[in-house]
Amino acid sequence: MGLQDLEHPLVHLTPPHGWLNDPNGLWYDAKDELWHCYFQHNPDSTVWKQPICWGHSVSKDAIIWDYKGLAIVPPDSDGGVFSGSVVVDNRNTSELFDESTDPRQRVVAIWTQDADGIQRQMISYSMDGGYSFKDYAHNPVLDINNSNFRDPKVIWHKETGRWIMVVALSQKFEISIYSSKDLIHWQYESGFAVRGFKGLQYECPGLIKVPLLDANGQEVKDTKDNWVLYISINPGAPQGGSATEYFIGEFDGKVFQPRDNQVRLMDLGKDFYAFQTFYNTPNDKDVIGMAWASNWQYTNQTPTSQYRSCLTMLRKLHLQKLQITPEYSEINLFSAPLWDQDSLVNLAPPKSLTPDAPLLPNHGLNINLDQGEGLLEFTWEWSVQDKLVPKADFCGITMFLKDQETSNQFLSLGFEANSSAFFLDRGNTGSHFTETNPLFTRNLSADLTPYRTFQGTSIYKVHGILDRNILELYFNDGALAATYTFFYLENRPIRWVHMESSVNDVFKIKELRFTELAIKSPSKTY
Repeated sequence: MGLQDLEHPLVHLTPPHGWLNDPNGLWYDAKDELWHCYFQHNPDSTVWKQPICWGHSVSKDAIIWDYKGLAIVPPDSDGGVFSGSVVVDNRNTSELFDESTDPRQRVVAIWTQDADGIQRQMISYSMDGGYSFKDYAHNPVLDINNSNFRDPKVIWHKETGRWIMVVALSQKFEISIYSSKDLIHWQYESGFAVRGFKGLQYECPGLIKVPLLDANGQEVKDTKDNWVLYISINPGAPQGGSATEYFIGEFDGKVFQPRDNQVRLMDLGKDFYAFQTFYNTPNDKDVIGMAWASNWQYTNQTPTSQYRSCLTMLRKLHLQKLQITPEYSEINLFSAPLWDQDSLVNLAPPKSLTPDAPLLPNHGLNINLDQGEGLLEFTWEWSVQDKLVPKADFCGITMFLKDQETSNQFLSLGFEANSSAFFLDRGNTGSHFTETNPLFTRNLSADLTPYRTFQGTSIYKVHGILDRNILELYFNDGALAATYTFFYLENRPIRWVHMESSVNDVFKIKELRFTELAIKSPSKTY
């Protein structure tokens, strides 16, 4: 892919051609220091179509991805290789490896075979560090004769010295928990059923221990470990279509027990599904994962020609107390993008507005960008004079992102103070897809609490990464996240930012800084 190919994002994993959906088998290779990502893939179609295989990409920095082709393919008569996970069996509990394979690269994939109307759990193993796989001779390793039994995610539970699998009985709305000493013989332990948003089905579950941090970023030594069970649902998400929800609780190796009855969404955007965490992160404590950046409502029709769909950037997760109201706080999942700035180059000095710049109706503020290749990072912090908000029916601050000052194609995002909500309008990009697809929701929103308050002033903050046709937003230091795709009629970089307010004296810009970025080595960017 060359720099003129503005259809592919720069730092979000895509296939060079063909179809992509769920991330699968995420793991970190400690020997070669590589991130491995497998994904649902059909290189010969740009819509979901059998045979579905596992595509494979690797990255040194989680920014530039090197596509390695197909890793696991189904036999001609055996349907699709559906979603699953990877572990590193460094203890050789499976007895599938000999001394010739480095313990750090004893890779075992656990995946769902979809064939003959039944879904079964299979394993494959790799003798070359995850580039090619051999099917276990006595597959399947788990078969309950069910047509909707899929997406196994396996972890090592060191407290009990066993492998733990969570797998979805999708249309029974149950996450089944199994244990094993060897990855081959599995015992049912418990089920987590009919909780949260059910949608039409549960998919792509995961169970992971997540560190609890205080406000200074230091780990809190709680009396019990904090576990997060995440589940993807489709259709039936609150935003429409697909979403990923999560529960916070405790896990003893057999039963996951949520600490409260609340269900929370991992991402408030409309393009975040099938989240999965990496096995064997570099320091063994960081919780890092990625998701599919699309929605089943419209993914087969999105206006890209060579490929369809990308994955989100890697996100690092932690738990932290969040002040919801002045009288109530709760533990919440925080996220932040994980990216290596050493792999990127600033195309121009960052452009910013003067702090405390007032915004007045009909007198907007502008930032002109210079070298854009389609990758922007921005930080936007603004204050609201709360006592003045009720004076206007619509009390909003809006940012318009265009390829030039005179363009009538733009992305607009902002904040409406009466409702304390961030909004995005992706309906003015000029794409016919926006006009013709009724499920590609034009106007989207996310409710926000203030980042901080001071003497009648509320302050809000968002960190954004815009990569050609995807926008990832992290509000209030990651307390909330929202992922959105959008499609301009012509794939041209954004070169002009315009800020305006609907009312006088309510809003001030505390910080608005845009940085235009490019990758240093553009030869491998899928």
